[in-house]
Amino acid sequence: MVILLQVEKFDKRKVMIKDKLQIVLITYNRKKYLLKYKILYNESDLLTFQDKLNYLAIHESPQYKSIIVDKIRLHDYSKKILGKDICVPILKIYNNIENIDFNHLPDKFVMKYNHGSGMNIICDDKAKFDIENAKKKLYIWKNINYGLLTAEFQYMFVKKRILVEKLLEKNLIDYKIYCFNGNPEFILTKKKYNNTIIKNYYNLEWKCIILEQDSNNFNQIYKIPKPKNLSLMIKYAKLLSQEFVFVRVDLYEINNQVFLGELTFTPCNGFKTWINMNTTIRLGKLLNIKRIRNYLFNK
Repeated sequence: MVILLQVEKFDKRKVMIKDKLQIVLITYNRKKYLLKYKILYNESDLLTFQDKLNYLAIHESPQYKSIIVDKIRLHDYSKKILGKDICVPILKIYNNIENIDFNHLPDKFVMKYNHGSGMNIICDDKAKFDIENAKKKLYIWKNINYGLLTAEFQYMFVKKRILVEKLLEKNLIDYKIYCFNGNPEFILTKKKYNNTIIKNYYNLEWKCIILEQDSNNFNQIYKIPKPKNLSLMIKYAKLLSQEFVFVRVDLYEINNQVFLGELTFTPCNGFKTWINMNTTIRLGKLLNIKRIRNYLFNK
């Protein structure tokens, strides 16, 4: 199969992604400049976590994964796999910005687009909420092809819609469980302290481990408490990850209840920086790319 992407925004060129010949990844670096990664490969040469994650981005059906990364359709996937919807409750769904009636929204809510990441607007007091500024953001996000922009191709197949969710808390702890071949292996926690995002990694017994550059620096000061429902979180992650070679299951714990935020297939666009090459290769060994299910293999 050949996937053809039209890169109109940048240089009008067509970028071909050919099976077993090349991977072309389009992403932004930290300064937001466009980078293009082209990797010629044999499957036996794929050693690192990044190598295999980018292989999966092409060969593990992005069309199927679009069902799961769609923040609206994820509710149905949760029901299918877990037998119940554990996602953050949706209050409203809109197809168009013009249809949003802010007068009928509660005093506190989260508004977001369903076709990417980071496109969130938090309202914790509607009396102080800037509606016009919110609309401006929504119009900008509406025109973003997130899947093409970040080379996370699963987002290219998501029908763009706006959802309004219940605001659980303003400053949640993210529990991000990394699952390899259907097995949870470790957990990344993220918490905001004094305008700084603190990242810690834990194993499944909640012992701190060091995996990523610049993580765990504040562990002794800002130690994340073990969640009360850790075993339940791990159970959910295992069930939700069974179909895939790799997925990160992002969860929250609020008032002793577990909520599913999203399923992430390409953390950091597939270019996360680990502590050293040995760690990158060790994590790569956990991924068995031969395990792609037949119905998901994108030839």
